Amino acid sequence: MTSTRRLFLGAFTAGAVTVATGSGTASAAEQAGQAEGDVTYPGEVRARSFKTYDGTTSSFRTVSTTGTVKLHAVTAHQAGVVGDGVALNVVSDNPGDSAMYLSGTEKSHGTLKITHRGHADASDGGAAAISVYLETEGVAPGAGGTAAQGIFLTHTTGPTKGNLITLRNNGVDDFVVKGSGTVGIGVAIGATPRGRVEIAQRDSLIGLLMQANADSASRLVEFRDRAGVAKLRVLNSGALAAHNAMFGVTGGESYGGGDGVIGIRNATAVPTSDPTNGGVLFADGGALKWRGPSGTVTVIASA
Repeated sequence: MTSTRRLFLGAFTAGAVTVATGSGTASAAEQAGQAEGDVTYPGEVRARSFKTYDGTTSSFRTVSTTGTVKLHAVTAHQAGVVGDGVALNVVSDNPGDSAMYLSGTEKSHGTLKITHRGHADASDGGAAAISVYLETEGVAPGAGGTAAQGIFLTHTTGPTKGNLITLRNNGVDDFVVKGSGTVGIGVAIGATPRGRVEIAQRDSLIGLLMQANADSASRLVEFRDRAGVAKLRVLNSGALAAHNAMFGVTGGESYGGGDGVIGIRNATAVPTSDPTNGGVLFADGGALKWRGPSGTVTVIASA
């Protein structure tokens, strides 16, 4: 016998649902498919499925009470260990709103907490705690993707005071984006990056590696001024191309009004020992000098 009624499950209330109640005696109203109001079941209720009325507003709602405050409001447990069935599948055909809302008021926990229970034999190398898949219906594979963003984070009342992103796995902030927008890579936990981007080098590792491609017209690195004019380039060949260059700058640079020139600041300490495998070019009192491996200092140009 199937009776249609509102259901109250202990601390849970549900909308109008269809429940297979077994061989119990149903009232005339129930036999006619009419709900008689809320019904309380003191024990566990089991059914193959629950279905709300089609075409009307209905809901499944749970409410924790003081006696059940430590219980989860809803638990979906997939006990099967084979096949592709999931514990919870949420699908929405409404293009005008989100498929799911999630809201919380936590102080020391994540609003959404995901735990991947790993395998000691490392057989879960293809798994991920979060997997985002973007697809476009009606488009052949490789023919074009969606214009949707993969991950989007913004604010509604003002810039956050906390970190926007924190990835921490090696006793440091491996990758952190602060609320100010500065980025730290490998910096100390909680440290504020000292530049727009700060990279803390690790032992035996290169701090920043850029490898050229086969396009000779490309550039490994390019720096531009506030007007967008390139001032320093590292070409794919490894050559350095600079608008102007100043060596030994610790204060204001000076090029004497020149453009496309090289400046050498007076040496703070002139070389006193003989260099090996070449020589040392330096400025002393405005004079350009060269010290070779034999210790001879030659004045190339006077001050």
